[in-house]
Amino acid sequence: MKLSRRDWLLGGVILMLAGFLIVAGCGSGGKSDGGSAGSGHEHHVMTTEGELHETTSGPGELPSFLLNYANRTVDLYADVHAHKHILEHLNCYCGCMEANDPHDSLLRCFLVGEGDDGSIVWTDHGANCGICLMELQDAINLAKQGKSVDDIRDAIDAKYGPSL
Repeated sequence: MKLSRRDWLLGGVILMLAGFLIVAGCGSGGKSDGGSAGSGHEHHVMTTEGELHETTSGPGELPSFLLNYANRTVDLYADVHAHKHILEHLNCYCGCMEANDPHDSLLRCFLVGEGDDGSIVWTDHGANCGICLMELQDAINLAKQGKSVDDIRDAIDAKYGPSL
């Protein structure tokens, strides 16, 4: 049976509508009470800036949103807390430090804050930003080479900062 142009167009419209309904049904845009009791997660909360924040019990428990990312990204996130003393002194050059609700350092691209109980509030901003990930990888590699915070900041600024 040969399909007419009309049949192909109708099929395409139906597929587009089905895709739209699937995508529209996946996002809640609000606070989720998902997860099991005692999991240590507040789970996903979409912020007004579009970043996804997730609270875990501590630095040893990475956010579940990382399940959607490559191993490289997960490995970099796993190193964030151990290098926070460096990352908090580095500029980020993706534009987030100039946004309406600006980040104050490269650290903020990955970690929003820590609770008194040791909990960590993570953000997916860095996972979605190639510049943030490259800066993080460079900073960690330089730290592993024994470079000082000043040397690491100078290297990041030179590589990613605006040219004069």
